This record gives sequence, C-alpha cells and structure tokens, in this order.
Amino acid sequence: MGVRQVIYALGVLLALFLSSPVMGQEIGAFKARMAVPSEEKGAAVKVHEYGSAAQAVTLYDRLAKPAEIPGYRIRIFFDNGQHARSEALATQERFRNEFPGISTFLVYENPSYIVTVGNCVTIDEALMLWNSVRRSFSTAFLWRGNIPVADLLQEGPAVPATEEKVEENASETRVLPN
Repeated sequence: MGVRQVIYALGVLLALFLSSPVMGQEIGAFKARMAVPSEEKGAAVKVHEYGSAAQAVTLYDRLAKPAEIPGYRIRIFFDNGQHARSEALATQERFRNEFPGISTFLVYENPSYIVTVGNCVTIDEALMLWNSVRRSFSTAFLWRGNIPVADLLQEGPAVPATEEKVEENASETRVLPN
C-alpha cells in the first residue's frame, strides 16, 4: 500500500468519524453525565449553553451525512440476454470461490444484469485488483462510481457470507453480501 493510499484512507476514516454521530453523545445526555460528580475527585461540570451554540449543534445533527464516496469497482459481467440472471449468479459464485473475502455485487439495471467486485478507494488499488481478476475474467474492466460508505465499513478480511440480502427498488434490484 502506497503512502498516498494510506493518507487517503486515513482521510476517509477521519471524514467518516467526524461526520457520524457518536453514540450517547446527544447534548442532553452529555450535560447530564458531566453534572454528576466524579468518583475520584468529586468534581462536576456545570454547562452554560449559549443559544447560538445549541442551535449550531442541532443544525449539525440535522445535516445529511455523506452516504457515498467516489471510488472504483471491477465489472466482471454485463448482459441482458435471456439467461443473463443465471449467468450473472454463476459468475458471482465463481468469483467468490476464486477470490474469497472480496465483496461482490449483483445489480439489475433494466434490462441488464451487472456483476461488480471490490470496493476500491484509489485508482491504484483498483488497478491492482483488476490485474488479478482479469486473468480469470478476461472481459473485466474498471468501473468508476460512488461507493456506499456502509460497504467500506463492513468490508474486511472475512469471507463473504453465503446468504444474500435482496434489496428491491423501483429501478433496480441489488443482491448484496451479508
């Protein structure tokens, strides 16, 4: 992993950390905890809150948090033929067997079935994955788009689960790993 990748990954993690609400840090709960004297020194904090500060915190909590970031995946299958769905599922299963631990995504965008793999934040990472994948999937190519932050947070070294979740929208059906 290059220095640029490490810096970029740390930047993404910092942005995610700063943009996500911390559990139990609601202003009311925080003030209540601070008002209780500590066991060690018996000190308590009394919070005097200015109206504009409370409004700023409330406004920040209401703002939309980033749900996606720009990134890359490798597209290994794209077809709209009569047997496209079964071929897409077979391609996805073949990839999972050959490359365990790398996320796979089956998407139906009318009228085509598409299988993409990986969650790459940088082009370098995507090219390394593509170089490995293209030996087994000769038609594989880079796909640039937005990657859900939730996918990045859930991805890890574990082998993807065998059960699949199906999320249906009006325009597409996604089959995502657990």
